[in-house]
Amino acid sequence: MKVGIQGVKASFHDLAARKYFSKAPDLELIEHLSFPDLLDGLKSKDLDFAVMAVENAIAGSILSNYGLMENHDFKIVGEVFVKIEMALLGHKHSDIQNIKVVKSHPMALLQCQKYLRSLPNVQLVESDDTAQSAKDIVVNGEVHTAAVASVLAGDEYGLKVLKKNIETDSANFTRFLVLCRKEDFKQVESANKSSIRFEVKHDPGSLAKVLAIFDAYEINMTKIHSLPILGRPYHYAFHVDLEWSSLDDYTSAIKWLEGRALNFSSYGEYKSGEKVLL
Repeated sequence: MKVGIQGVKASFHDLAARKYFSKAPDLELIEHLSFPDLLDGLKSKDLDFAVMAVENAIAGSILSNYGLMENHDFKIVGEVFVKIEMALLGHKHSDIQNIKVVKSHPMALLQCQKYLRSLPNVQLVESDDTAQSAKDIVVNGEVHTAAVASVLAGDEYGLKVLKKNIETDSANFTRFLVLCRKEDFKQVESANKSSIRFEVKHDPGSLAKVLAIFDAYEINMTKIHSLPILGRPYHYAFHVDLEWSSLDDYTSAIKWLEGRALNFSSYGEYKSGEKVLL
């Protein structure tokens, strides 16, 4: 089984994939340094599944990844939550006082911005991946550069932990989606969650009328956000996550929605992931 991740070994995508596919005997993780490359790999059938982060408790939704999903006909087969604990990692001969540059993925830098602002005269540099940033320090012998990554990445690449738990809030987690191609999607009998996308007319109350159907059928809307529609200024698509206890009620609500919302699409029904202890 080939599963694509964004990042390298000891990245948080690596941890998420291993957690979700922990019972897979033949798991092979395929590394990609960007999300577009990751989804291209799934589309070209080089991968069986792709694991992609979409939300962090501190930095919020990764809207660009929802935009990528709009451009691909993929389905969500599951989700996994990973507790995120960030560390400042440096070369074995470095000290915090000598650090001039801190590198990491932009989402990681956002999650640690309170601590990073306390470091005097340090330049923040965005990179493709947390673990790759850590690996580069060793490969390039960068004694004045630190990386924001997991302690596991420090252990994997032989780095010194300069400071642990530098995330702005300890209640920090990231939600990852597990994607497959539409033709490979199989309905999950225990599904109790779905992710949908739709648009509404630019009329007063149009969104409220759509959302009211979820209340009528006792469906829990766990998330909603809007995304600009390319080529149509001031128009937005809405991405919504739903959870339900009655599949019949959910099915009825979706049928109602399909007849009234514009450009409705479903990314699939799946089982909600186990929440991490914070």
